Amino acid sequence: MASFQHIAIGIQVAALLAALEAKPHLFGHHTARATAYDSPHRAMTDIWVRFNDIANLGPHFTDEHDSIWYPAYAELPELAPIIFGLMAHVHGERLGGVLITKIPAGGRIEPHIDRCWHADYYDKFYIPLRNDPGALFHFPEGDIVARPGDCYWFDNGVTHSVSNDSQADRISLIVCIKTDNFKELKRDRLED
Repeated sequence: MASFQHIAIGIQVAALLAALEAKPHLFGHHTARATAYDSPHRAMTDIWVRFNDIANLGPHFTDEHDSIWYPAYAELPELAPIIFGLMAHVHGERLGGVLITKIPAGGRIEPHIDRCWHADYYDKFYIPLRNDPGALFHFPEGDIVARPGDCYWFDNGVTHSVSNDSQADRISLIVCIKTDNFKELKRDRLED
């Protein structure tokens, strides 16, 4: 099975990108992903929109939990139609974590595999908000060359990385959804 699949185009992301540009203070509020020892994410900043309660931050933070909304969600009402439109599109059953990531020009997310309950339980969906030429999402069988408003399912259980060799920040939305129905539909499409 492929490590990624292009599942949608034309998602309206301009309003969200404009809101993020107007609220740069939202990036980097929680730094645990970037500052953890030898983190592959050390060259980026992010906005934690939804995940485990921050009160549980520690060695078991990514263990089984019910995700909650972080304050950034209330500051970014432009997220709701994107997230819940995607939930409907993929027959979502449960919403997990939601992140907005920013990699500066010349930045990288190093090759890694995500290993934890959250990574194994949810399917991951990537929607670029700004992705200029030269910003690539790398997988063993190829690269995602995305346009803003595209959506890709991706397997974070295989080695993946990101390089931003563009002249601008690469900004993306990652939405984690439990969707057994989508897995069946995806398998059918890949086998056709």
